[in-house]
Formats: sequence, structure tokens, C-alpha cells
Amino acid sequence: MNSLREIWGDRFIRYMNELQKYMRFVFTGHLAIVLLFTIGAGGYAYSEWLKEVPSEFPSAILAAVLIGAALSIGSPITLLKPADIVFFLPMENKLEDYLKRSLRYSLVSQLPVPYILFIVLLPLLAATDVAGKPQFILTAIVIFLVKWKYVETEYYYRRANEGVGMWKDRLVRFVLASLLLYAVLTGISYLIPLIPLVGVLMAVYYLFWKKRSVANPFPYEHFIALEQNRMMRFYRFANYFTDVPHLKGSVSRRAWLGFLMRPAKYGQASPQRYLLRRTLVRTDDIFWLWVRLTALSVVGVVLIPFPIVVYIFIGALAFASSIQLVHALRAGDDFRMDMLFPETDNTRQSAIRKTVSGVQLLQSISVLVAGLLTFGVSLTPVIMAVIVFVVSEATIRVSNEKSEEV
Repeated sequence: MNSLREIWGDRFIRYMNELQKYMRFVFTGHLAIVLLFTIGAGGYAYSEWLKEVPSEFPSAILAAVLIGAALSIGSPITLLKPADIVFFLPMENKLEDYLKRSLRYSLVSQLPVPYILFIVLLPLLAATDVAGKPQFILTAIVIFLVKWKYVETEYYYRRANEGVGMWKDRLVRFVLASLLLYAVLTGISYLIPLIPLVGVLMAVYYLFWKKRSVANPFPYEHFIALEQNRMMRFYRFANYFTDVPHLKGSVSRRAWLGFLMRPAKYGQASPQRYLLRRTLVRTDDIFWLWVRLTALSVVGVVLIPFPIVVYIFIGALAFASSIQLVHALRAGDDFRMDMLFPETDNTRQSAIRKTVSGVQLLQSISVLVAGLLTFGVSLTPVIMAVIVFVVSEATIRVSNEKSEEV
């Protein structure tokens, strides 16, 4: 590589390829189904609520706080690696060119969140007569300008303090951004002078940390650790949908679930089930996958007002839970403890089926309880629980039959 500009270009292409490789599994998995139903149900409930929202509802404050928080949170994406501490030193005088490109990408990647929030809140602001078209256009411009300066402010603050006390920096920027957005949205006459005043405060705050950062050497260790932590969070997220080689599954004891895992004893009738139950409870990826999907099922029962939509929603999640648990328990390392068991190979398939059936029965009971609390004592909660149980059993049996055929 001849320059840091070429290094950035090469790393950016590799980074985007890495994101695309895993995101296709994320959006073709159960998340796509969950998002489809959640956005549809949420959008319908939101539109119905807007028809009855009172004019005195504090929509301007709500919009200022939510968008202000989205503007204040967001770490710079530098794509730095541990070896850069050594190999970048001869080219350190050109490091600013590399970082300028990283801050530009950080801005582009972080802008969608505040703009999505703004678009979602537009109908509420219009329904409560808070603002008109000129103020909406001005707010959109302010969001871009504030985010642009905030990305650089956070970078210079981290560079000056090596990331220490980030919550204080974000709190200051959140208060300033919320005040500015509230003044722009409401357009109240006595708040108009606040707009240039907050703008000047933001500029002074930015210039202060920019000047402080120049006096300190570039903190490679902090930005490299920040980059590694960011990628590990992405890999953990992607690992919920597909196997990520960069991430080894972590294990937690979960003593509070000890009643589900009785101590081993001589003459254990089903050692495979004993091992699988412990694997399911103590492996973070598998355990939290089931907890997350069960919680989504319960939330869907409580929030979605149409029983037919709830039936489809919890049925899809029951399918996703069952198929992913079966595949997760069936996968394993080259060596497993059950290979030492004096049992035939086909006992593992039966143990997987019974283990997944047991936890899916718990999901069915959770849906039944949520249905009774939401719809009262009626046939609807029973139908919901039956759908979860039947879909789960069908999925488990079909998965097991395919495995045996292979």
C-alpha cells in the first residue's frame, strides 16, 4: 500500500463484504418475519392512536428528546487494527487523511437513525399542530448539521481523553441538541434567540475538544479497542442467526436455573437428555435465542389487537424457535462428551426432540398466560397455546425425519 488513503479503501471494501456476508442471514431469518409483523402491527396501532391523540400531547418534547438522544450516541468507525500501533507510526503525519475518511463514513452510517425517528414522529407533530412544512424542512437540515458536528466532537473528545467520561460528553451534547430541536420545532417567539445561542455553544464545545486533542498523541489503544468491541457486538448479534467463526459461544452457569439441572447420578436413564438440557440452559447463544423469541411471542399477544394476526405471529415464532433450537443442539464440535456414552448414535436425535419439545411447551404456557391476561378467560388464549404447541411439534418431527434420512 502506497498511502493511508489506499489502506482505508481496502479495509472499507473488506468491512462492507463482511457486513453483507452476515446481514443476508439476519434479514432472511426469523428477524425478517418479526420485523414484518411488528412494523405492521405497530404502524396500525400508531395510526389508530393518532386519530384520538389530544392536541396538548407533548409531541415536540418527545421528538426533541428522542432525536436528541439519537444524535448524541454514535462512536466513530475507524477500522483500525492492533498492528497499526507499529505500522502506522512511519506514516503518522498522514493519519488525518485516513481519519477524515473514517469520520465521513461514520456520519453516513449514523444519519439513518435520527432521520427514521424524525419521519416516524412527523405524523404526530402534524396531528398536534406543533409545526408546519417550513419547520420540518429546517429540522431536517438541523439534524444533518448537528450529527455532522457531533461525530467529529465525539472523535476529538475520545482522542483528548482516551474515552474516559464519555457519558458526560454525551449528556452535554444531548441537552444542547434537545434544546435546539425543541426551539426549531415549536418556533415559539421567546425561544427563537435560543437557536443561535445553542448553535454557538455547540461550536465552542467542538472547537474546545478539537484544540485539546491536538496537544495529545493519538490514542491507538483506545480506538483499536473501540473498533474490536464494535465488531464483537456485531458478531454476537449475527451469531443469533448463523454460525460466526470469529465468535466462540460463551457459557454461563445460571445457578438460578439449577432446579432444571439435577445432579448426575448412577443409573441415569437418559444421559443424552441430561447433557442436552445443560447445553441448552448454559450456552448463552441458544438460551438467549429462546428467551428472546418467547418474549417476542408474549409481547405480540399483548400488543397485537387482532387474534388472527396473533395466530400467524406466534406460529411463525414457534417455527423459528423450534427449527433453530434443533439445529443448534444438533451442531457440535468434533468431540462431544456424549461420544463417551455407552449408547447407540440414534438416542441423540430422540433426546433432542424431547428436549426441544419441553422448552417449547414452556413457550406455549407463556403464551397461554399472556393470552388469559389480555383476552380474558375465553377460547382465544387456548387456541394460541395450541398453535404454538402444534407448530413446534410439527417442526421438530419434520426436522428429525430429515436428519435421519441424511
